[in-house]
Amino acid sequence: MQPNNTELLLSDNKIDNFMGSTARAAGYSLIIFGLIGTYFKWTGLILVIAGAFMSFTYEGTRIDFIKRRIKSYTALFGIMKYGKWLPVDSFTSFNIYRSRRSYTTYSRANMTLTEKNDDIRLAFLNKDKSRKIVINKYKSFSKARDEMTQLIKDLHLSGLNESHEKI
Repeated sequence: MQPNNTELLLSDNKIDNFMGSTARAAGYSLIIFGLIGTYFKWTGLILVIAGAFMSFTYEGTRIDFIKRRIKSYTALFGIMKYGKWLPVDSFTSFNIYRSRRSYTTYSRANMTLTEKNDDIRLAFLNKDKSRKIVINKYKSFSKARDEMTQLIKDLHLSGLNESHEKI
């Protein structure tokens, strides 16, 4: 994401897929079977639509550096980005924290498949900490800190607090 000059108008960061990897794989299967089914009957498109939703929907964040606003969005089918623009000035602090997510799937043989994801996230918080917008995810704490410093410069922010969760 890191803008190096003020000519960059928008930054768009994909944060997470809407569903875990197993559900996304199932979505791809639904697309394939739906396309095959559509050859015989047009109702196979229902499977294609469901599969596209499962496979391509994701969450992200957009930052407009010129208008100084930020939007957390959900990209339905990977195309339509729904979210609300908020002014950057409504946020008073940054938070850098470790995110640990896991997705568990059970097979018919009663075997579990658990996928664990660890990353470092940089987020904006408002004054009473009731609203949090994740800006991006990183491999290391230092990269998140560098990004935060760059955002302070590019968005012309001053007087922001910084907090860290233990990592």
